[in-house]
Amino acid sequence: MYKLYLLSFLSIVMAQVAFSQTFEKELEFALQKKPKFDFRLDSRNTFISQNGVRVFGFKFGVDYNRTLSFGLGYNQLLSNVKRDVYHHGLEQSAKLSYYYISPYIDYTFYRDSKWELSIPVQLGIGEAFYEYSVNNKPVDFAKGFMFSYEPAISFQYKFLSYFGAGAGVGYRLMIVNNSNVKEQFTSPVYLFKFKIYFQDLYQDLFLK
Repeated sequence: MYKLYLLSFLSIVMAQVAFSQTFEKELEFALQKKPKFDFRLDSRNTFISQNGVRVFGFKFGVDYNRTLSFGLGYNQLLSNVKRDVYHHGLEQSAKLSYYYISPYIDYTFYRDSKWELSIPVQLGIGEAFYEYSVNNKPVDFAKGFMFSYEPAISFQYKFLSYFGAGAGVGYRLMIVNNSNVKEQFTSPVYLFKFKIYFQDLYQDLFLK
């Protein structure tokens, strides 16, 4: 039994070393290629305090050889989440607002002419607060800083030569919470994405 455990442990270590070497070679090869403009739309279904919500966003950056891409994005809560909260001694029906800037990196570990499997990771740097109206004027309060970490795994299918659509699953972990907003933001994430291959579209339209 001891020999079996030792063999299993050595096999795992060797596999990790081999993956690390392959990963480094792939990144080194990809970064030698000319980068292409990367733009994608991003819809995330998740939960806030056990309520199903949708967060919509977009991303733009650079892509190296369809292997490594990174850049910056913006995400905002679209769902109408209402809460009865107290402000200035009065109970108000307020809407939850949540938005964040998202630096991202995406590593594609498998690809062919149509399919891609990738590991996208993004950070979320933004704010959450409650908002209500008084005489048709918006009033926001309990505003505070939020910082999240969102790893995921996803797939994407390229169609019509210039577009890609995909889905994935991940997890949003709140590193810094706004203590004034009594909501649970840490949650599983189900994402859907749409990508435009601008470089391929530009080459076919203008360079041929």
